[in-house]
Amino acid sequence: MSTDYLKNVFRGLHIVWSILGAGICILLATAKGGHPPGLVFVPVAAVIWLTGHVLIWVSRKLAIRGRHLAENRNIAPGKWPLPIILLVLLFGIVFIFGLFGIVWQVLFERDWLRELAVPLAYWIPSSLCFFGILLRQDWSRILAGSGFMVVAGILLYEMIASFTRGYRNSATEWVMVIVIFILLLLFGFYILRSSSIKAFYSR
Repeated sequence: MSTDYLKNVFRGLHIVWSILGAGICILLATAKGGHPPGLVFVPVAAVIWLTGHVLIWVSRKLAIRGRHLAENRNIAPGKWPLPIILLVLLFGIVFIFGLFGIVWQVLFERDWLRELAVPLAYWIPSSLCFFGILLRQDWSRILAGSGFMVVAGILLYEMIASFTRGYRNSATEWVMVIVIFILLLLFGFYILRSSSIKAFYSR
């Protein structure tokens, strides 16, 4: 995998992140009503936007490091499969917003230690997947695929648990949950079994 290809991939990520950041800032700046007004949150969004660009730059450095590690393991260079790019983008977003969410809880929540368990349970594995994929470590493929399946199971369990507690879910809610459950399950299975993704780690 050439350095030029990596530049193109992460240049595209910079562009996508810039569009998202600009869109969110415009929405906040032009939002009417609310207390406090949306304009107050523009600096926060700008900080997250800037942090995202720094993370993308660091990610490119790690990806280059991962390429060298792969070459040392006699893995032939090649282009990243599209699912790998999507996973890097997804886990990168989870890493950024999860980090800011954790910092926010620690600084402003009174009972932050108790409320931190669930966010950390999602953030730590996602962060490991993010950096593991960049460094082309095969355990990140297993962790990511298994993670999607676990999330699918949790989603289905919560729907069934709410039903046993007497809450009546509408047919639309059940259809949405079942569709999301199947998609998460299939995507997790695809990550674990796809030959193109396996080839990304070992050829």
